[in-house]
Amino acid sequence: MKVLAINGSPRDRNGNTDRILQAFLQGAREAGAEVETIYLRDLKINPCLGCFTCWTKTPGVCVHNDDMVQILPKIRKADVIVYATPLYVFTVSGLMKNFMDRLIPNVDPRIVKRGNHFIHSLRYSNGQKVQKIVLMSNCGFPESHHFSALVETFKRFTDNPDMELVATILCAGGELLSQPALSESLNWYLDAARKAGGEVTTYGRILPETQRILDTPLADPEAYANMANLWWDSQILREEKTLPEETFENISPPISITVRENRLPESCREAILGMPHAFNPSAAGSLNADIQFHVTGSEPGEYVLRIRNGRCTAHEGRVSNPALTIHTPSEVWLKIARGELSGQTAYLKNMYRVKGDYRLLLKLGELFSGPEKTVSQAPSTTETIPKETSRLPGMAWLTMAFIPWIINWATSSFLNLVISLGLSLLTGMLIWVYRCVFEKPTWMETGTFVYFAVCLLMALLGNNFFQTYNDVLGYVTLAGAWLGTLAAEAPLTAEYSKWSYPKALWTHPVFIRTNAIITTVWGWVYLTQAVLALAGHFYREWMLILMIIRSLLLIPAFVFTLWFQKWYPAYGSIRKKA
Repeated sequence: MKVLAINGSPRDRNGNTDRILQAFLQGAREAGAEVETIYLRDLKINPCLGCFTCWTKTPGVCVHNDDMVQILPKIRKADVIVYATPLYVFTVSGLMKNFMDRLIPNVDPRIVKRGNHFIHSLRYSNGQKVQKIVLMSNCGFPESHHFSALVETFKRFTDNPDMELVATILCAGGELLSQPALSESLNWYLDAARKAGGEVTTYGRILPETQRILDTPLADPEAYANMANLWWDSQILREEKTLPEETFENISPPISITVRENRLPESCREAILGMPHAFNPSAAGSLNADIQFHVTGSEPGEYVLRIRNGRCTAHEGRVSNPALTIHTPSEVWLKIARGELSGQTAYLKNMYRVKGDYRLLLKLGELFSGPEKTVSQAPSTTETIPKETSRLPGMAWLTMAFIPWIINWATSSFLNLVISLGLSLLTGMLIWVYRCVFEKPTWMETGTFVYFAVCLLMALLGNNFFQTYNDVLGYVTLAGAWLGTLAAEAPLTAEYSKWSYPKALWTHPVFIRTNAIITTVWGWVYLTQAVLALAGHFYREWMLILMIIRSLLLIPAFVFTLWFQKWYPAYGSIRKKA
């Protein structure tokens, strides 16, 4: 497969359009495609004269003898063409528009009817190969609806039997991708673009789950607008700004707190006042600035970080002319300081806001990068996946959580009940303890441990009820553990599947709803199995058939899960847009 990419950005190889494009092409290349990129900025392409010479006197040949002569044959031979352009006045860039105008030699002048409307057909169509078109764009606005006119343009552009618009990658707020202090927290978007390139090459389209990620906003619109305005202010006023005179009114003398190694801050006050211990003088250089914190929430307070002559001191109170002011709830900044929340992600989701020098905001991570790494970090702190999930995928741990149950189901028929329950309890306890060390156990893991502990105790006490209805109680416990999480912060399956997605998506309504429905289905499957198991105790002549039925229930549940987790995110996104 030949993939030809047309980059219409005036920024050439240094723009956000090319960042997304090259990620896409990397995925296409990895899937086996032959890839070529044409940068329109590098070429001499004269504007169309509207003379129609290429339609009449020299069919298929333009009067201009410029770089378009070499491009037109490549256009005809490509299987996939990627039109990559920044959004200019709600449509393509000037470079791209000029290029598209010059495609007219490839079009036959005759008007033919297709369905209920008339079009120009392609001059060199062989009537067999349908050329796939990918539209890729990014814009400076934070909302995706700004692309509507551009998308409509390409729907009309590809409305003929020889072309098909197979994919659109539209990145609102794409300027964030060029910010070094933010780019790391947005790698998930470029990873999705790379995956999309492979999928278009392999399947001829972008799969729904990948499209869902690409359609996820990079930032909260209000937070993005504030960030953009701060940046523009810092550029416009760059020559006018002067450092305020050093003033000590309304702030305390420097405060130094004791920072013990390998201990995270326990309060927001400790986190902020401890930041000088993480100050990096080499990153500060000749910087002289005051950073004001206005803290709300459960620990309200006013704090100042004063950077002077390669030193940073912490104070309580406020100054009149800070270079940067950070308005944050105490809970948010404490999580950032403890490494439980990415500072970039928190800002992009409008969890805190800033005022002042945007360049200083982007530099915070560098300013407070050392020397002591365990002290509170600036907003460049990134989320980390629990250690065990770096070895096993999240959903594999859901399978691991079922091992105690599998042991119980497999051994209860031929082993002594106490031994069977003891083996299940030991396995469940080991899994629970291991998860406690690396990550908070889920309801499934805690419920399993507690259930087998109670069952073993009842068996040792000779409780006939537990011995007789062990299978029924097991299914009821599973149903309770699964359905009970619907009232918690996240459904049970979300606690495992989330590690396959960027952290910014963990609270996305579509992600939560998808997992809530899957969790509900499985909860009801376990309840149904409990009813069938109970019926087998009362109708022993039907016990074998009822056992087969409750086992077969797992097949449609598995099929539903595999289908639904791919179908519903795409459906939910479409429904939300509608």
